[in-house]
Amino acid sequence: MKDNLTELAFNNPCPRITFANMKQPEFRPTLTIILKRALQDYIRYVMSLEYNTPPDQELIATKNSYLGRLVTPFLEYCPSTEIPLLPGKGPDHFTFGLPQLRSIETRCNTVWISEKNQINIQNIVEYHFRLHFRMYADDKVTYRREQHTSKGSIKAAVIGFCAAVNIKYDAVTFDMISKAYYRSRKKSLKHGVVPCKQMMIGHLFFII
Repeated sequence: MKDNLTELAFNNPCPRITFANMKQPEFRPTLTIILKRALQDYIRYVMSLEYNTPPDQELIATKNSYLGRLVTPFLEYCPSTEIPLLPGKGPDHFTFGLPQLRSIETRCNTVWISEKNQINIQNIVEYHFRLHFRMYADDKVTYRREQHTSKGSIKAAVIGFCAAVNIKYDAVTFDMISKAYYRSRKKSLKHGVVPCKQMMIGHLFFII
């Protein structure tokens, strides 16, 4: 009887559990920089247009994405005397994932973006953001003129724009957009041109 059981077990071994084919959680390094909250939301909006990225999903600075083209030129190895920012310390802390790059090693917290270059990134995104609103507001003005209705308030335009691009409206965002819009309009009227009508906002995503 024992020999029969041994033979049965030998001929019908228990299935082995193989872990090599099981999907393991992927470790992805992250980087945190200082960026205005409205501009963080704007980057998420652009990424949602490019890749249909859900609002609650971690953003990845892939090579050909808007975020990747923004930050990759400013990546450098972190000096031994500096401590990288940690995620979640404040509303202006913007954390995103990093892919593996051939040009620089991104694993093990080896890279950072200097404070100077964080300001450069913020200036680039803010320029795109303001230009996008300028085009949005000008289109609203043109439409109202064609319909022979009142021009409407700048506040209503800012609220509508924030809703359209999923940005939280607050006093800081209003000041940032409205002041830039008035300065831009004043400059355009002075010189008799409207520069932003010469280009489409989408073109800016490919010149970084």
